[in-house]
Amino acid sequence: MPCSNLRFLVVEDHQFQRSSLVRLLDALGAEAVYSAEDGNTALQVIHDPDRRVDVVISDLAMPGMDGMEFIRHLSETGERVSLILASALQPELLGSIASMALAYKVPLLGVVGKPVTAGKLSPLLDLHRSNVPPGRCDAQFPLDEVAQAWSNDEFEPWFEPKVDLATGVVRGMSAVARWRHPQQGWLEPASFMASIEARGLNDDFVWLMLRKSAAHCRRWIDLGHDLVVSVNLSFHSLTDPNLAARVLQIAQKEGIDPRCMVLGVSESTLNTDLPRALENLARLRVLGFGLRVDDFGAGPMAVEQLPRVAFTELKINSAFVRGADCDESVRVGLAVGLAVASDLKLTTIAAGIGSKEEWNLLYEWGCVLGEGPFISAPLDGEEVGAWLARWQVQRGAAPRKAGHASVREVVLQ
Repeated sequence: MPCSNLRFLVVEDHQFQRSSLVRLLDALGAEAVYSAEDGNTALQVIHDPDRRVDVVISDLAMPGMDGMEFIRHLSETGERVSLILASALQPELLGSIASMALAYKVPLLGVVGKPVTAGKLSPLLDLHRSNVPPGRCDAQFPLDEVAQAWSNDEFEPWFEPKVDLATGVVRGMSAVARWRHPQQGWLEPASFMASIEARGLNDDFVWLMLRKSAAHCRRWIDLGHDLVVSVNLSFHSLTDPNLAARVLQIAQKEGIDPRCMVLGVSESTLNTDLPRALENLARLRVLGFGLRVDDFGAGPMAVEQLPRVAFTELKINSAFVRGADCDESVRVGLAVGLAVASDLKLTTIAAGIGSKEEWNLLYEWGCVLGEGPFISAPLDGEEVGAWLARWQVQRGAAPRKAGHASVREVVLQ
């Protein structure tokens, strides 16, 4: 069990949330779970020799002694107790609070957004078990550096143009995360996402990318560009009952129609039939947002789950695109993706197009949209307008060519 042999202290003034977290930890096999409604009561538990605590999960906003004062007193006890903060922290507050905890030498494992779930806790408990020093993890960047970058607003969405393969018309932009690192320059997700996920900040990061992507979309519309922005909902959980309402609030704040946003969901999310997740996705579609199956074929396929959600697009993983014009095994995977999309009447998007030959094959087989290095590398949001002005439609024209087997022929082979 994830929590076996661990003793927890839950510090939360909201009775329902406190009880829910206690039940979750019990269900995960915790050896013991204590609870407190404020910092003063929590310190009594910490000082009690009969109630040993390994991990404290604490809220920040509490009456009386709040979470920040509790962190200071926890440091003064000298107890080697790991800390997880459970709070909907604003990005501008994250850096200062994390830095404060680490300065007090409190082993801060990370931050989780509410509601707390097993998926959010798991990577942080792994850190506790590995006995890493405060603020450190196996990922490249420690918590204090990630927190400072967040506080300095160094994370930004960049955008890959999404082009109609029949006409070369740019239909939208797909957001990809970047870190404007002060020493290392612009970093791609592979360099830093493990550090963010290891500290339980993945969900907060998704909300940050959603907000910033919506703001860029508003600016493009103001400049006269009819573009849709696509953002991945790579949450640990899609069960937050407020998820759809929060996404709508972001769109409304920027004054953009929900139809101008497409939200990507990975296949792995669909491997578990969670009614609340399906409800959230249904609500997003009712509100007018597009829904995309992200990176189809990247992992275990959940084809039987796809009809349960009113998806509008299916994005085929680049592994089934690169070399498809000359590699039979790649073409088989591509054909499967296109066939699934056709059966479900979804708009198809090919990721990672790297050559004119790949474009030609995709167009010939009926793929509707494409993105990749042949079209453009990801762009800084401020560069999108200038790139659009340079884009030549004839570069995307894809005359039909003879010689390729049809999708149906490949699927039936």
